[in-house]
Amino acid sequence: MSKIFIFLLVFVVILSTVHCSGETSKNDTATSLLLAKESGTNGCTVAGLGTQIKAGYTGITTTAKSVSFGLSGDTHYAVMQIAGAQIGTRVVLSRYAKLTVYVSSSCPLDLSSAILAKDGTEYTKVESPETIINFTKSGSYLIYLYQKEDPSSYPLTVLTDGTPVQVISDSDLTDILNGGSTKTFKFACDLGSGVCQNYYGYLTSCLSGTKQTAKCTETGAVGSCKVTQSGVGYIISVYTAPLTGGGGGTAATHCTGVSGTYLDGSTIQTP
Repeated sequence: MSKIFIFLLVFVVILSTVHCSGETSKNDTATSLLLAKESGTNGCTVAGLGTQIKAGYTGITTTAKSVSFGLSGDTHYAVMQIAGAQIGTRVVLSRYAKLTVYVSSSCPLDLSSAILAKDGTEYTKVESPETIINFTKSGSYLIYLYQKEDPSSYPLTVLTDGTPVQVISDSDLTDILNGGSTKTFKFACDLGSGVCQNYYGYLTSCLSGTKQTAKCTETGAVGSCKVTQSGVGYIISVYTAPLTGGGGGTAATHCTGVSGTYLDGSTIQTP
């Protein structure tokens, strides 16, 4: 009986060890996946390396910046973010850098679960003498790299050029990187049925309608409507027939529907 008891005891201990070991692995994975979203102010947490490390974080803009690195052990880690990349948006690094591109809009970066961007499908890359990433699919990306060399003696800079980045949120189109005046005319969009819109500021594409380079025609205008895109620019609608003017006309009704400021008559509003 004693031998049977000892055998059963050993079996239970082994079974418990295996079970607990599996749970620990799951919990480690779960912990890395539940990391809070980070702004990058204090770096970017990178998980999936066996331990979590804090990499340097750099938000990529049209102005060249030194890439920020974080040191862990004897290796320097960096994460760069390009938000709202469009087809033709480029990321230009000042020298060769071995890097990996992930589809993600924010830190942290979990290497065990993050989605790899596909070279040749979502971007193409040139690696000599600079490293240039040319995006062929719109999206937001994190660029991850590491190096043994000290960044102070082996620096790296980064910027974006090509097609301006865009972020679309709650129907507001925001160009977050490119300079200029919010009152600069950019293009017009013809919505048909008597509605044409002039776009001013940092906007780069129509929220609706057909894009055109010339301003909306003002011939026969019955009213106009000004909508402010906070910190970004203005959209000014020009109304013509079959819409009708007057305080109770269909032009004013359209303007109310887009939360704009209506002006009746042939004098078109400006930013």
